Amino acid sequence: MTSRFLQLSALCLAVLLAAPAAQAGGTHFLVEPATGLTFSHGLSLEDAVGLEAGAVLAVGGKFKGFPPRFYAYFRFSRSLFGDDEVYVASRDAHGEVNRAYSNVTGGLRTVIPLFWRLRLELEFGGGATFSQNEYRESGLPIRDYDETLSVLEFGAGLNVRLFRWLSLGLLYNYTLVVEEESGDLIAHMLGEEGSGADLGWSHLNLTLGFHF
Repeated sequence: MTSRFLQLSALCLAVLLAAPAAQAGGTHFLVEPATGLTFSHGLSLEDAVGLEAGAVLAVGGKFKGFPPRFYAYFRFSRSLFGDDEVYVASRDAHGEVNRAYSNVTGGLRTVIPLFWRLRLELEFGGGATFSQNEYRESGLPIRDYDETLSVLEFGAGLNVRLFRWLSLGLLYNYTLVVEEESGDLIAHMLGEEGSGADLGWSHLNLTLGFHF
């Protein structure tokens, strides 16, 4: 693990140093709406794909003579996994799962010029995920509960600066639950593999950035 981390760090440093010079007169503020798909991990019986929408607010700049730009960002997004029917083999029963996740994170984004107007984006941050969970099954009371999870966030993507004030991008990031927990209640009820202990989400979003 340590060796892989060092190799990745060396690669990132090499990309930073080799990046072409950025144009002067850049902007400092960013408002970036985003929409796309969320893929859930650690819940083996449930639908793994949800819909997501959100936005990033960021402020940053660059050092003179050093091509990459650095942004401190704040992200809010909401993901919905709804009306998912599951089969519970241990009870020979069918249930319905509804989940919603509100993610509030912040961190550092590095934007590296590649060629033409194409740029590489790298992110690292952390924050919280607020989950709303509901399970319905005939003959059982409705299980409805909320949770707050501490998370880390890693991201990478490509971005095209169409105009000085507008960019279009595709961003992938992964949200990892870092707090110690006994596992998700619904996952335990369904007997899901891992019982939600390895819960995390992948996000693939189309972004539209407004720069000023």
